[in-house]
Amino acid sequence: MKASILNCIVVVAVFQFAACSRQVSQEELIGSAVELKLRQWETTQIETCKDRALQRAENFVDSLLLATSLDSKLDTIPKPGKPIKPTKPEFREKPDTISVRPIYPRKE
Repeated sequence: MKASILNCIVVVAVFQFAACSRQVSQEELIGSAVELKLRQWETTQIETCKDRALQRAENFVDSLLLATSLDSKLDTIPKPGKPIKPTKPEFREKPDTISVRPIYPRKE
């Protein structure tokens, strides 16, 4: 068991030394950074384009639905019925108890 762990450690150390032995030039670093930035820009542009296309499609579908609903005049929400009119109150006549004096008295 100890031998297999020691072998794994030795193999990993050899790979690390082999990986570190390669010299990286300034141009390679700049090139890889530029490639990374280009890939990031591409992904953001693709996402923006997808969002714009989805928004246009939603607007188009909404306008189609609105146009068809206006033609068919179908309303999905039922309108409430008219309320019942209350009955008219009875009109009661009051007796005439006021005596009226004539403005101009009659001359006979």
